[in-house]
Amino acid sequence: VKAAKEAIKDCEHEYLPILGHPEFRKLVTELVFKMDSTAIRESRVASCQALSGTGALHMAGMMLMRTSICDQTGYITNPSWSNHRQLFESVGFSVREFNYASSSGVDMQSLFRAMTEADPMSIFVLHASAHNPSGWDPTPEQWRKIGALMKERTLFPLFDAAYLGLTSDNYDEDAYAIRYFAEELNLQMGVCISFAKSMGMYAFGAGIVATVLGDGGLFSQWQRDLMTMSSRITGMRKRLFGELTALGTPGDWKKLTQQKGMFCVLGLTPDRVHYVKKFHHIYMAESSRFSIAGLNEGNVRYVAECIHQIVCRREE
Repeated sequence: VKAAKEAIKDCEHEYLPILGHPEFRKLVTELVFKMDSTAIRESRVASCQALSGTGALHMAGMMLMRTSICDQTGYITNPSWSNHRQLFESVGFSVREFNYASSSGVDMQSLFRAMTEADPMSIFVLHASAHNPSGWDPTPEQWRKIGALMKERTLFPLFDAAYLGLTSDNYDEDAYAIRYFAEELNLQMGVCISFAKSMGMYAFGAGIVATVLGDGGLFSQWQRDLMTMSSRITGMRKRLFGELTALGTPGDWKKLTQQKGMFCVLGLTPDRVHYVKKFHHIYMAESSRFSIAGLNEGNVRYVAECIHQIVCRREE
């Protein structure tokens, strides 16, 4: 990213076309669906640039609502990213939730029940990889079953793809569901992709992304950087699990090594979350959604000790 910033520092900062940076759109489409994608060859992919993931989801919601492509009901996972409900309600969708996570993985029974009961062309907001906040992703076999039922029920999958490349150390594996739905099932669908996490950019960047994706050397370096970041997150999951196991902390902490991505839900009550914030300065959402990416070699043991203390502490 630093090299790309240097490479485009002298570019002219003019208004972009209505649909966004042309090279950015082309290269991102080829990255997500693959350059040899049948969908691309058959011109079945349309794209536009938005303000990161939130802007993309909002734009997708407005388009789907105003064009009457879909039913006016949207389904989101529970738990899910906190903005999903507000985003789709703000453009007129009736939002329903289905239970997503069990103690050992994705609650497929609940998901299938929701899809079976949903009206045709209802929207299902799916996390392409690294489900936020549960950390549980469907296996490839489960994705195939999800896709088959979606096709049978004529549902509309809308992928929120914020963490591609940061889940399995392999971008292609992380994009599996998107490509399978498009190539094998030929489903009508939407993909909202963001580079805020995978390139560390929040306030700038279509030109930088296009430069990275369009330069072979920079693209290879970015893939290596993704692998480094993903491996570090996986390593911190293992370290936290090891520390909690060594301390004998009550609970099933094996999930830390089974889940994927940057977040996990620790299973603490709101009172315990408040306590650990106030007295130990460890910060997380009220739901106990915790950022694994915030761990490092210097604080992982301290965090584990604090979790151990609060789990063993009786509720007041």
